Amino acid sequence: MKNHEALGNGIFVHKEVKIGKNVTIGHSSCIGFGDPKDGDLIIEDNVKIGAFCVIHFGAIIRESADIDHKCVIGIEAEIGRNTKILSGKEVTYKAKIGDNCIIGGNVADRTIIENDVTYFGEIAHSHRDASRDWDTTEEPSPIIYKGSVIGVNALIIGPRKIGPCAYVGAGEIVRTDVGKGIALMKGEMKPLSAHRRMFKSRCK
Repeated sequence: MKNHEALGNGIFVHKEVKIGKNVTIGHSSCIGFGDPKDGDLIIEDNVKIGAFCVIHFGAIIRESADIDHKCVIGIEAEIGRNTKILSGKEVTYKAKIGDNCIIGGNVADRTIIENDVTYFGEIAHSHRDASRDWDTTEEPSPIIYKGSVIGVNALIIGPRKIGPCAYVGAGEIVRTDVGKGIALMKGEMKPLSAHRRMFKSRCK
């Protein structure tokens, strides 16, 4: 007995996928890409998966997550409860995203994003030694702590730590850590309180 509802044609769900109740899957999506030996693919109850998505074995998608159209979820990636991945975004190898997040940017390998984060940026590994293999060299990745906001096209370079409750403005380049309750705007770091409520994190 299948637990998912197909919302279009050309949908593939591998027989080894562990899928919960009330899961919806859109047109031409592939659920269970790659080798089942990469790990169990677990999709919990009430998950929505859009059209043209690819979800790899080893991924975990928690209850009530919403994966928009044309998304890719990589091996051993994890998507938290009530988190929304916006259209066309990729969450790659071993990236972990917490609960209640809004993800509108690509999430690089091994990145950790905690609960209640809004993320519209991009991530680049430092890649200081270009002679090393691109695919097999594991570099440290960023950690974005709970309640933080990363604006559109902000670029996080290397294993930066951001937050908790930080705010990085659109288009900023993050080369150093951004501390708790700090806003990075126009290349300057100041406490959010210094901006007279013009900007707010997601912390209450």
